[in-house]
Amino acid sequence: MMGMILFTLAAALFANDNAEFLQDAEAKRQAGCTFTYVGKQDIRSDVPHIAINDQYIYFTMEPCND
Repeated sequence: MMGMILFTLAAALFANDNAEFLQDAEAKRQAGCTFTYVGKQDIRSDVPHIAINDQYIYFTMEPCND
């Protein structure tokens, strides 16, 4: 029971902290985009992201080819 409560709390905190990223990813997913591995790259402040060590990304949904 306690594990389920902690999981729910962690999921809610993740969704709250990353709301902009999640909304952007969902809009792109509905447009037919998929995540693509791009290797270690510096973050771009103009694109919502979830970064490793607040510096790097490894996957992106950009560019989204129609």
